[in-house]
Amino acid sequence: MSIIDAHTHFLPPAVQENLSQFSEEEPYWGLLLDPPVGKSIQAYASPERMIADMDAAGVDIAIVVGEYFQKSESCRLRNDQAAALHRRFPDRFKPLVTVQPLEPNHALDQLKRGLDEGFCGVGELNPYAQGFDLDSAEFAAVIEFCIEADWPINLHVNEEVGPYYLGKSTTPLRKYYDLAARFPQAKFVFAHWGGGLFFYELLPGVRRQLKNVWYDTAATPLQFPVKKIFSVALEILDYRKLLYGSDYPLRLYPRQQKEADMRPFLAEIEAIHLSEKVKQALLYQNAAAVYLSSSNPLDPAKRQRMTSRLTEILPATPLALLIKQSPQTVEILAQFGVQWSVDAPSWEPIMQAAAAAGLGATKQQDLINKLNEVIQQEEM
Repeated sequence: MSIIDAHTHFLPPAVQENLSQFSEEEPYWGLLLDPPVGKSIQAYASPERMIADMDAAGVDIAIVVGEYFQKSESCRLRNDQAAALHRRFPDRFKPLVTVQPLEPNHALDQLKRGLDEGFCGVGELNPYAQGFDLDSAEFAAVIEFCIEADWPINLHVNEEVGPYYLGKSTTPLRKYYDLAARFPQAKFVFAHWGGGLFFYELLPGVRRQLKNVWYDTAATPLQFPVKKIFSVALEILDYRKLLYGSDYPLRLYPRQQKEADMRPFLAEIEAIHLSEKVKQALLYQNAAAVYLSSSNPLDPAKRQRMTSRLTEILPATPLALLIKQSPQTVEILAQFGVQWSVDAPSWEPIMQAAAAAGLGATKQQDLINKLNEVIQQEEM
């Protein structure tokens, strides 16, 4: 059976040999690789070692995700390495572009370069580690490029609850949900089981909203009992939304592993006794569909551009949409005692926020009328 590992990193031994310098340039990843307290579970592998490990495990193709670096120059150098790896072994390694969204011009250059050099997506990105907001204009530009290119975007996600572990970020899960809702034409891969976001797909409305989201299984043995998480996920999700990914060369079984090895995790998956249809989808077909089957890149005719410009405010209009279009309406809301926070959920409608502020039906209508006056003045 063919296998695609949808989540691997390229960390050659040279990185380990220069950890002090690396940590000065990239403090966050430096912390992951060389923590001041405890021991790192990160292993390293040359291209030849990666291929040997892939062959031993029966993995045909590795999707090589990037590291969520903070500096654009680090992203460029990493893309250089990934491009060289792809040129040497084009049938074995399919890289993703890594970018720092906070520097949009540099990010756009790297995205265009990746398109020219045969990359197959963007990621792994991490808003917490890289300092960008999921709802920022800079990140929206990256997403728009990926929509045009028919590229998936791989995002680091982790659970919000439970104890701290190295690399655990604080971005709320609903931010990722809101992201998928705002860009229904984009393709998102939420790494590490989406931090458990997939559990909410039990709700039919959430399932419909997250139709453009896939989940990879990177680092599973470090987070969940393998058999249980697969069993639960396959009860909740369409099996076509799961991508096998290992997070290689991370040592997923640190008590047993001294070096990177893809075989133990795959052996645990094999022991679950999935049907052949589900197994083939999980281990190969789903990743191939997401990462390796993009349509004609940058063809403007292949997609319809959607506009969300408001021309009339209704009681059910989401506050976030209103304020994004017309920031000055915050003052109107404040006059009526309706407080707005950037942390408020994107789905919160005006009528509910007004009711929570103690406004009855008459004052709610007065608020709606005033907001419509503002919108109409902007259109003039």
